[in-house]
Amino acid sequence: MAEDVAIRLDDRLKVRGTRDGIVFTLPEQLASAELLAELTEALERRTGFLDESVVILDYATRTPDANELTTIEELFTQHGVALGSVTATHPDARAALYELGRRPLRLVRRSEREREPSRQLPEERHALYVRRTLRSGASIVSDGDLVVMGDVNAGAEVIAAGDVIVWGALRGTVHAGSLGEESAQICALRLEPTQLRIGKLVARPADGQSFDADAPQRAYRSGDGLVVEPWRGSDRRSR
Repeated sequence: MAEDVAIRLDDRLKVRGTRDGIVFTLPEQLASAELLAELTEALERRTGFLDESVVILDYATRTPDANELTTIEELFTQHGVALGSVTATHPDARAALYELGRRPLRLVRRSEREREPSRQLPEERHALYVRRTLRSGASIVSDGDLVVMGDVNAGAEVIAAGDVIVWGALRGTVHAGSLGEESAQICALRLEPTQLRIGKLVARPADGQSFDADAPQRAYRSGDGLVVEPWRGSDRRSR
């Protein structure tokens, strides 16, 4: 899917396709009733466009409201659309989402990720916990570790500054240590990614082959290469 292809519904509500998914950007000043009406119209008019897509709700600079957010989620469900995440670009709006018990995702362009300087994560680590299967087209970015309770399907992308742990099958693209942490590792119950990356090192199966995925496995950097081996919790490498 092309990045940032704008689809103008009117001058207020905006819907666009990005590598992270389909993003609904909410206007700041529009009254809640009008917003819900526009969302309803957008969902009814764009049914085919939204099929098999991950939808991200971006409050941008709008102040999140618990009742409004609940109604929007119900509206998406009624139209058979899965809401992947809720985020906001303004710091105050992001803080409000945290107060509502949300963990807003940081939507980062690929070019921005490549410009970010390398850094080591602190001893006290935090993780983004995602409890769902990621379908093709989904992209999740964590500025710490990332734990996915579900599968990462082919065509999906998971990126973390630290470790990536998938309690399921990992068949998409995975990048651990995205900010330069060379000790990062990738663990999955079934490790069969289309591309595997730790720091700046990239590995992918040869044509017609796949990683041996008969048992839980982990990948980590050793010297100038990447090692994939059986994953046993008792022999986890120390940092």
